[in-house]
Amino acid sequence: MTGRKRSCKILNSLYTEDDFSTFVNKFTWTFARTYANRAPHEYLALSKVGLEYRLEFIKAAQFIREAGFKAFYYSRPNFYYILDGNYYWTMDDPVENTDLINRAKLSDYELIDSHWQWKGRKQG
Repeated sequence: MTGRKRSCKILNSLYTEDDFSTFVNKFTWTFARTYANRAPHEYLALSKVGLEYRLEFIKAAQFIREAGFKAFYYSRPNFYYILDGNYYWTMDDPVENTDLINRAKLSDYELIDSHWQWKGRKQG
């Protein structure tokens, strides 16, 4: 994506794409088995990594919203951030309630007219 922000001010400090990358690469992600056949993705749950990472979750979620872009999955609007072959999103509102961060492989999806389409979806 051209023209995207690679940093933003979060909680009175600068948060960069490098900070976000460090955060998302710090943990082991869980495959969302429930959605394997219709929306394959992984998630990172605050309850699994520990409440001591709550502030980091909030910062990462705020970064996705501030530095990311708006798009839709089905009819649900959300903010997404692309990094290293994945796209990331959260679903909590307000952002201070973030306890789950999702990611999916760009190679599994297409962004068509601001709507994510899973390439594995059956047509017809």
